[in-house]
Amino acid sequence: MADLPAAVSIVTTVAEDGTPHGATVSAVSSLSMTPPLVLVCLDAASDTLAALTVGRGFLIHVTADGQQETAMAFAEKGPEKFENTHWTLSDSGQPRLADSSMVLDCVVSDLLPGGDHTIVIGHINGIEHFEKRRPIIYHRRRMLASPAA
Repeated sequence: MADLPAAVSIVTTVAEDGTPHGATVSAVSSLSMTPPLVLVCLDAASDTLAALTVGRGFLIHVTADGQQETAMAFAEKGPEKFENTHWTLSDSGQPRLADSSMVLDCVVSDLLPGGDHTIVIGHINGIEHFEKRRPIIYHRRRMLASPAA
């Protein structure tokens, strides 16, 4: 699957106890326009997934060129990934990372089994898009800036 190019995204949420969680993912896809739905696949053992329940909010950050280190940090396990990353709370109360190319503000509408992953279906409540920031593409185990438009 390393030959299948994919956008690099980071999912963030806040657990019920207020702890921020986040994970780097490459499996994100538009699902529906009406209603506006997106899906993201998270490893079944993910701490971020454990913090997500139906009705809980989360953000999907489509990373931008220059965020490769952040994407690598969020690919690791453990809470320290937020320590060296500039973030604030979004209007919806979720950890919002600085400098992404796009941010989708979502609420979990369903969780479905998918092998060793769980498919999280999110209802999109808001989108921020920054056209001048070039998204990162994951291909052959490397993170590369997408071609300029």
